[in-house]
Amino acid sequence: MPKKTLVLTLALVLVAALFAGCWGSSGSSSSKPSSSSSMAPSSSSVTSGSGSMSGSMSGSMSGVPGDGGAASGPVSGSMSGSGAGGASSSGSMSGSSSAAAPAAAPADGDGWMTRLVNAGNPLPEGFTVETVDIRGYENRPFDKRAAADLEAMLADAEAAGCKLYLVSGYRSVERQTALFKRKTNSFMAEGFSREEAEKQAAMWVARPGTSEHNTGLAADIVSADWYSKHSDLTADFEDTPEFEWLYAHCADYGFILRYPRGKENVTGVTYEPWHYRYVGKDAAKAIMQAGGTLEEYTGAHTA
Repeated sequence: MPKKTLVLTLALVLVAALFAGCWGSSGSSSSKPSSSSSMAPSSSSVTSGSGSMSGSMSGSMSGVPGDGGAASGPVSGSMSGSGAGGASSSGSMSGSSSAAAPAAAPADGDGWMTRLVNAGNPLPEGFTVETVDIRGYENRPFDKRAAADLEAMLADAEAAGCKLYLVSGYRSVERQTALFKRKTNSFMAEGFSREEAEKQAAMWVARPGTSEHNTGLAADIVSADWYSKHSDLTADFEDTPEFEWLYAHCADYGFILRYPRGKENVTGVTYEPWHYRYVGKDAAKAIMQAGGTLEEYTGAHTA
């Protein structure tokens, strides 16, 4: 074979080999998912809050118990579009890593509705909440996000012939401190040491930062004529038609009887038929139907 023909033939073979190699490489890469398809959810999954990222990360990085939006709050906080489990990627990325939320937990944004506050679970330092006064009262602030449900419950009770009276709602930590000090001083006046006086006071008034009233989600409620016959809140409230109405209907508005009789060893608080806590309608119905407590619902403990 002439040299020119041999060189031309070899060149053609080389070009054909390179051409086949590019097509082979292209065909191979098309079988792998691109970075955009494997790492990022589609626009529809972001909107629902339950796309591929939130689903795959759910058992490993959870925020507050009861956290989460539609995806059960695997990782909440920093990417949330709303504070209560709204759209966009609410509850999809957070700074804390703890045990996964209980399966019973509701769609609760950053967990504000089911936040557990008691002697063993105080509010974080610097906690704040936006409040508004409840309609019909000059100084009964309540968490702005839950105020409408409380107002509806009070109005519907009155329409049903069971007029209620809102004794108290939100209490600042400063106010709680003053109440606790006053109770402590009363026991010290009886001869108790300060340490023992504080222990005694804690049985009647929650220590600052451990009262549900500090969250803006707790309400003390009695019948409208209660203080015409009583000077304080007592368990006798359970004998009134107003209590019966509240117990039967509070969950419809997102509230629970927070400290039920027979659950003192769970809540660490004596029976209080006047104390109601907003937890959201889903959680309220589950807790009231089970005759349970927020501690049992969240899987947490008093200490």
